[in-house]
Amino acid sequence: MNNHIINKVRKVARTILPLGLLAFMPFFTGCSDVDFEEAAYSEAVRNLVAEYTQGQRQVTLRWDNPTMAGQSGIQIIKDNADVTNLDEVVSSYFIKKAPTNVDVAYTVKACYEDGRVSEGQTVRFNISYEAKKGGNKIAMLVPNDYTTSADEKDAVAWFQKNYVATEKGVLLTPATIDDLDAEQQSACWVMCDRIGVQHGWQNLPGDLASTATIEALKAFTNDGGNLFLTNHATQLTVAVGRIADAYAPGIFGNGEGGENGDVWGSQPIIGNAEGQIYDHSGHDIYRGMKFTSGLYERSIYCFEGAGVKGDHNCMWDLNAYGLAPSPNVVKAWEDMTSSHVLGTWNHVVDYCCAGIVDFDPTTTFAGRILAVGLAAYEWNIGRTNDYQDQLEKFTSNCLAYVGTPADQKVAMLVPNDYTSSDDEKDAVAWFQQNYVASGKGVLLTPATIDQLDIEQNPMCWVMCDRIGVQHGWQNLPGDLASADVINALKSFAADGGNLFLTNHATQLTVAVGRIADAYAPGIFGNGEGGENGDVWGSQPIIGNAEGQIYDHSGHDIYWGMDFVSGLYERSIYCFEGAGVKGDHNCMWDLNAYGLAPNPNVVKTWEETTNSTVLGTWNHVVDYCCAGIVDFAPTTTFAGRILAVGLAAYEWNIGRTNDYQGQLEKFTSNCISYLK
Repeated sequence: MNNHIINKVRKVARTILPLGLLAFMPFFTGCSDVDFEEAAYSEAVRNLVAEYTQGQRQVTLRWDNPTMAGQSGIQIIKDNADVTNLDEVVSSYFIKKAPTNVDVAYTVKACYEDGRVSEGQTVRFNISYEAKKGGNKIAMLVPNDYTTSADEKDAVAWFQKNYVATEKGVLLTPATIDDLDAEQQSACWVMCDRIGVQHGWQNLPGDLASTATIEALKAFTNDGGNLFLTNHATQLTVAVGRIADAYAPGIFGNGEGGENGDVWGSQPIIGNAEGQIYDHSGHDIYRGMKFTSGLYERSIYCFEGAGVKGDHNCMWDLNAYGLAPSPNVVKAWEDMTSSHVLGTWNHVVDYCCAGIVDFDPTTTFAGRILAVGLAAYEWNIGRTNDYQDQLEKFTSNCLAYVGTPADQKVAMLVPNDYTSSDDEKDAVAWFQQNYVASGKGVLLTPATIDQLDIEQNPMCWVMCDRIGVQHGWQNLPGDLASADVINALKSFAADGGNLFLTNHATQLTVAVGRIADAYAPGIFGNGEGGENGDVWGSQPIIGNAEGQIYDHSGHDIYWGMDFVSGLYERSIYCFEGAGVKGDHNCMWDLNAYGLAPNPNVVKTWEETTNSTVLGTWNHVVDYCCAGIVDFAPTTTFAGRILAVGLAAYEWNIGRTNDYQGQLEKFTSNCISYLK
């Protein structure tokens, strides 16, 4: 039967009454009209088997039912503890996700109309199983009765529109909790925001606190699934065992709230003692959001404006746990729980409380948990929320953050001889320090191109910036143009992997087949360059005709950067200051491809190539060229390509670069955008 196994364990029902009972029964024959001997016998099920394939979690129990009359249902008991009663006479039971790598026993009993339950037959098995992580959908779990909460209902509507309808997510309730599976979903958002709910995870409504739900969440996190817990659901950090009950969220609100005109949000800069300030304003959960100043002592990220606020905090009072400062309670909490406090109340500048906590995976707890317990995180304020777009951006950021499987790493591919280029060498050093050393990245060369894997690497940065290299992708150095590399990049992109191509590597847009050779980058430089005192960067506002200006200054690739005015006709994002500039452009001259303006060549190029021009030279205010192009996925080309061909993108200028921090921020933004 190959790998298919049928385990059969049979147990004959005992029909002989104990001697003590037989001796005692005659004394009652005149006291009751019940036939004790007939009532004591309940025919059991027979021929119980468990059918499954080793290595798979689906198990079907089958049995033969009793022949005697009066059977009304079936009782199934797992490990002498978990009881399932079926109020119908069936002869099979399907287990979608059976326990794995442990001995498990299922006992089946027949139930009768008069309340009798037969003896049981038991089958035992142990399924050897290796969890297969890496599901790419996001689950959202809400109480069965979520429609009774305006906040939960609005959050679900947003999730259905942006994730379920686009086949990127699945909506679950405790009634469908069996569909939560780390092999299908990488993360699960658990949302509960309810008026009147009592403190304590056991009191969560709509079966969120049921044994089946908690066990499913535990199993999900044990298999490496990540959780995003918001509002009252932050208490599930205790239920799933990530923290002890003594450290449960203690700042708790459940009232109806009232009218409030303030702006509420998150304060990501924690602390007020010199040398003990933790700035998380650049964290991925805040990516692309507006860091608003002038509202409180520090800038904040805003979630809600004037409206009816529920004030439903469910967060941590760090002064309530008896923590000895080391050097402060935030640090003590983080060290003790292996976590990071990413946000607190708007106005808080000390160490008193934690409103957003990122609990890292541990050796005994495979899943990451991001918990947001700020009352400011509110989906319905009784009117239009002036900061609704920021709340939604924050939410999508959080889902993207927890939705990235923990074992995925970004890749960087450079020529075999990359050390012969100062620019490539410096870029590699930065990548190794910020990604490889922290376990978030892997460095590849053509010699190790076989290690590029869509299941492990969501994106790959290909870097080549070389003096003397000839025009054309076939001339890329260090085996970057080899058949093995090109085929590997084609396969990677075809499978949905994203590419970040910089400097001379932008020519690979042709090599992998994303654009025709006729549209290859034509503005090309490869000289040694020379001393130049100008500031160079990117101009994200394209065009000079009224109604035809495309402003990408707010795009994710520029998030958190300084938009500097006074250097050219428009503000620019700066990449490099005075130094030795190689002037190695490898970008697109949009006037060279014979494109008919519609209404201009930028628009025509974008429509022809299904792309967006996100940047050009500092000083350019017309439509002549494209220095940063975002090639969107297509039906025949699943991977996105972000190509940066500006000479301003330079990693070594022979001295300290006054804008090095901006160059690095831009690079990390691009990597995050693609991963």
